[in-house]
Amino acid sequence: MFKNLVLAILIAIVLTTCFGHLATEWFDWNMSFANENLEPLSAILVVTGVVVMLVIIGFIVAISLFGAILLGLFAATVGLFIAGISVFWPAILFAIVIYLLVRDKKTPAY
Repeated sequence: MFKNLVLAILIAIVLTTCFGHLATEWFDWNMSFANENLEPLSAILVVTGVVVMLVIIGFIVAISLFGAILLGLFAATVGLFIAGISVFWPAILFAIVIYLLVRDKKTPAY
């Protein structure tokens, strides 16, 4: 899991660096901070840092949302199972008693 996270971060960095270079060179995109234009490499690094932070936040939200959904489904399944047992326990007990009385008793042959 950690390997996949590191790989995702590296891919995000490479893609952001490539697209940042394209944006600065082709579209004459500039990032300014305190009325001063940042150097292209600094702007790319800032955008890369923001993108990596957003990727990590998205990963955490996706995992926590997936875990919450699984926990909710598991709790609902257990609740329905217990509700079914609590409603039908007399019928289940009656069926078990009838099965124990009617089943073929196999005696060992000596």
